[in-house]
Amino acid sequence: MDEMRLLQRLGEETGLPGADRLGAARTRLVGAMTATEAVPAPARRKRPAWRLVLTGVATAGVAASLAAVLVLAPEGVGGDTPPARAEAGQVLRNAAAAALRVPDVEPRPDQFVYLRKQDGPALWESWVSVDGTRDGLAVEYPGTGRRQYVLPGCRDGRAQMYKGDRPLPGTERCVPAPAYDPAMPTDPVAMRAYLEKHRSGEPGDVNAAAKDVLDLAADRYLRPRSRAALFEAAAATPGLEVVADARDGAGRSGIGVRWPSTGRVPASMVLVFDPRTYAFLGVGGDAGTSATLAVAVVDRVGQKG
Repeated sequence: MDEMRLLQRLGEETGLPGADRLGAARTRLVGAMTATEAVPAPARRKRPAWRLVLTGVATAGVAASLAAVLVLAPEGVGGDTPPARAEAGQVLRNAAAAALRVPDVEPRPDQFVYLRKQDGPALWESWVSVDGTRDGLAVEYPGTGRRQYVLPGCRDGRAQMYKGDRPLPGTERCVPAPAYDPAMPTDPVAMRAYLEKHRSGEPGDVNAAAKDVLDLAADRYLRPRSRAALFEAAAATPGLEVVADARDGAGRSGIGVRWPSTGRVPASMVLVFDPRTYAFLGVGGDAGTSATLAVAVVDRVGQKG
């Protein structure tokens, strides 16, 4: 299903239909997802090479924030259901409709994805190579001062090593970690299969599944149809809850969707959306917070749009 007719209907100017009108369509969608052929479980997914390079060099906060996500949405996008009475699935479908209204920008391989994020008083900026072969940059503003770290590009299987922004002798073997994957699925059924194939935990691990969705929503550059497919696929997750007054890492108030938490020490993860436009704002909950403040596809390191 290449054209995502359901998502396009959700994005009409007249707004989104209520949950009662979407019941039959939602049942068909969930049934199709359940019937998707199972994909053999792969080995645990590796984190991007630049995150491994930063280990022992940069702070964990920087390593967690250096990636890209498309979050801007135009004015006036949203659903008919007031946030106080919305269901979690409806919030995610509204977010899918909002994602489809964002201008579609296809990055060139030689460009960079610029991202500005916040967690409380701490700010980060990053420029990550679209194809993973060019040196990028991360800048941390911990409240006072400024620290920067080179994100080494991987060229011909080798990467220059750095400590902060100072090059170290020699190179190390590497695999490119692109900021953008042009092969990301663009419909919810395929996205569901993608999440299953690339899962980071065991089958049925709800916490791991939530982190996988978060990894794509907050730490990856997705074009509009892929982002919409992600939210539509996530809407089929059982046990989701609405948080009527959620807050992201910048303290911005929004409507949140909380994943069910399991384990001996439950830690909730909440995706936070603008209550009017349903644009993705960031992450809340006691499992960690962040806020995406700006994103752009740029031609060079240091450019902000």
